[in-house]
Amino acid sequence: MPLRPAIERLHTSTWQGVFYIAGGGATLISELLAVAGASRSVLEASVPYSEQSLAELLGGVPDQAASIVTARSMAMRAFQRSVHLGAREPFGFACTASLATNRSKRGAHRAHLAIQTEHDTYSADLALSGSREQEERTLTAFCVDFLQHALDLAPVSVSEVTRAPAEPDWRELVRGVTRAVASRAHPAALIFPGSFNPLHEGHRQMMLIGERRSRQEGAFEISIENPDKPMLDYHAIRERVKQFDRPVWLTRLPTFLDKARQFPDAAFIVGSDTLIRITDARYYDSAPARDRAIDEMIDLGTAFLVFGRAREGVFEPLHSLQLPQKLLELCTEVPEADFRLDITSREIRTRR
Repeated sequence: MPLRPAIERLHTSTWQGVFYIAGGGATLISELLAVAGASRSVLEASVPYSEQSLAELLGGVPDQAASIVTARSMAMRAFQRSVHLGAREPFGFACTASLATNRSKRGAHRAHLAIQTEHDTYSADLALSGSREQEERTLTAFCVDFLQHALDLAPVSVSEVTRAPAEPDWRELVRGVTRAVASRAHPAALIFPGSFNPLHEGHRQMMLIGERRSRQEGAFEISIENPDKPMLDYHAIRERVKQFDRPVWLTRLPTFLDKARQFPDAAFIVGSDTLIRITDARYYDSAPARDRAIDEMIDLGTAFLVFGRAREGVFEPLHSLQLPQKLLELCTEVPEADFRLDITSREIRTRR
């Protein structure tokens, strides 16, 4: 099927997007730019091919480079970039692939694609076979069909595509209209922040201990915005929220100062590793700015219920940490005898 008519429909639409492509599919960029009017729809295109380049884009090395999770994260980063560049109707496109090459390769040849808009997260997996040139042509044609389908440019049927629509409250968060929404009414007196990817038994036990000590119903909090990483896409939000049997706050509160301002007089459940990050000056531009943030948290009535965590194989309870005295005064320690479970979400993801 000729690609030009489909690409012309994109260039004459109101959509404007950013493209990130790694490991295969880069021919799409040249095809888009070869058709007149590309500057109306393509705001930026990049090929983060090396491990370091991809890690810098995503704020860290992904669990697996060629995966649908990585593609969705790349698409969200591209969407955020298109918003930053002032797109009329923004979208982000991403493709990460493992195609035929001139060296030995493990695993099937495949591509993972995602498109992020304000209203939806679209994702697709594509199995490939043949020479590198054949796979690249097949992938490029699929990319164009995927764009037509997700952006509603033409009635193209793409059966491999999964759509995750946003709830209205989620769109408000992504747009920055709201800062925090709860799954149900909650007084926000006891809050357990985290990514919970996935929720595990250690998280559940920490919440139960926090509730017993405070005599408050706790709520989990997931910030879709992170200082270093792309925002969570709608598929990821849906998957994480459905894990919980308690209220969940979805927020755009990437730092603990942001959380303290949103939830004055709240007690936050944290691990000792998280508490150490709260004192990291790089999140505040400088050490004096960090100290001012701690002073503000004191004024806001912030408290921390701190659980010891293993870091690099060493268990670190609160009393072993070298922290500013003002921050220590906001903390209550849960002794190791009451809780210790050396498990992390990353280990669970790796085993899976």
